[in-house]
Amino acid sequence: MYKARKFSNMMNTFSFSNYQSQILSLIGLMILSLISISSHALVANPGATCQGITGASQGSLTTTDYRNLMSDIGKYVTVAGNASGSIPLQVKITKDESSSGNVESAFEAFTNSNKTVINIKRKFPTVSDYTDITFEFRNSITLEPIFLNNVAFSAFDIDYSNNDSNKFYDYVKFSGVAASGEINSVQQTSTELNGNTSFITNYQQAGLFTGGSDGRAFNCTAKNLGTECQGSIQFPEAVKSVKVRYTNTGTLIRSSPTTQEVDISLDNYCYVPQYIFSGTVFDDNGGIPAGSADKDNADIMTPSSVYANRSNYFNGLFNPSQELGISGSTVRLVNCAKTNTTYAQSVIGSGATIGQYQFSVPISTFDGITNLCIVEERAPTIFPFYPIRTTTDNLNTGFAATKYNYPNNNFGRVIPANAALVLEKEQAPNNCNITSLTDSSLKYSKSPLSSSGDNPDIRPGQCIAYRITATNRANMPIDNFIMQDALQKKDANNATVTSVLTSPAREANVFNDGLSNGQNGTIKTISQTLPKRDKRLFYFNTKYGSTVNAQ
Repeated sequence: MYKARKFSNMMNTFSFSNYQSQILSLIGLMILSLISISSHALVANPGATCQGITGASQGSLTTTDYRNLMSDIGKYVTVAGNASGSIPLQVKITKDESSSGNVESAFEAFTNSNKTVINIKRKFPTVSDYTDITFEFRNSITLEPIFLNNVAFSAFDIDYSNNDSNKFYDYVKFSGVAASGEINSVQQTSTELNGNTSFITNYQQAGLFTGGSDGRAFNCTAKNLGTECQGSIQFPEAVKSVKVRYTNTGTLIRSSPTTQEVDISLDNYCYVPQYIFSGTVFDDNGGIPAGSADKDNADIMTPSSVYANRSNYFNGLFNPSQELGISGSTVRLVNCAKTNTTYAQSVIGSGATIGQYQFSVPISTFDGITNLCIVEERAPTIFPFYPIRTTTDNLNTGFAATKYNYPNNNFGRVIPANAALVLEKEQAPNNCNITSLTDSSLKYSKSPLSSSGDNPDIRPGQCIAYRITATNRANMPIDNFIMQDALQKKDANNATVTSVLTSPAREANVFNDGLSNGQNGTIKTISQTLPKRDKRLFYFNTKYGSTVNAQ
């Protein structure tokens, strides 16, 4: 705070010539005084340290941070700091005036001698008025309050007006909100900061204010950040917010003080870096309601089909606009090489955050292991049942010591009715003289054999051709797909006759069962990839009954 002193006009009473030497001496004294003041430039806050906090990163605001914060008052601003990204910090600054009569002359960031601070300049209408500046700290990853250790501030230009008609004693109080509740700060002292040059009294009234008990009436030059009027504090506990109150000690002769000002800097904060792993266990249904799901619906083309035009269905990606999380899974952060070594665990609950999980752990938890995976498990007894995975059950995090956030480790599942694969089996009776399994004379139908229709009763010695359609409804390929179908055998599964493979020949390079014509067994294809949103058709012909010697 700077207030110009009022001097009587000696030039009106005394001649300049008689007192020239005295005036020159006075000017010399003022110059020496200014030199003395400038020599006591700001000093480091003794509390700006992370000593005693194992593994902590140390940070403070940069000039750009101060400017960004002052341009977005009332909003959380992500600060760069100087901790190389190890402290995920957002800060919100708000101000509260005790009276609508408070006049704000300035509230801005400025830099002097490579130090950037916040200037608070006010004209208070009464002795009891104040301005509160609140710093709120939030984790930029989780968007939850973050508790910072060893938070340290300094205040500059804490002085008082020596104008007898308008005395004002600056008073700056720092209070924080810790886990235990509201706490006061502790003044930091050192010979350099609080020796004979310092004009700030001992810590009183839980705030910093000017002394004056020695009779000195000192005004600090505004915005010079000098030691004469510097006071520094540190909080003894981790805090999630700090309130700075600027007012006066109560010494005010008149009710309309001149413009007062102080400067505030956030000198230090400490934080043990946390590695955050998060994700969601979700129903990968693409927005298909459970009541509309159908395990037998292979129609992916007709616009009216619930499985048509479903780009988010069964795609292995969490689409929050259409899909929801599911409860009941257990998610563990593990050693990839020894998955029974668990570093953190979460059981997915219900409610507003259903399906979501998050681990926040320091690097010391891993005992030097950097090959970290996240494993999702689910007991089959949990209702509703989601037995089919659309993602892997084990995700490698790609951990690196300089990377602190690992989001979107998501795990997808669906109910049985939303399975990706649909198999349809159709039959077409024939007289065993067909030359092609796709002959137009064959009436493939899902209908059972009957005395009428496309599938009349079949007599021993006749044949039945089969067409099996495998439809992949999912938006991802099905790898290692093998189609199998066991031919019926008498007395097995209540069958009364035995069927054997017969001509025409099946499609080349598709089957891998080793069966020849006249043999009974299991039809089996080679392992192959079934493309996404696609289908494959498989044909074979069988002779029905006992007119051949079944093997």
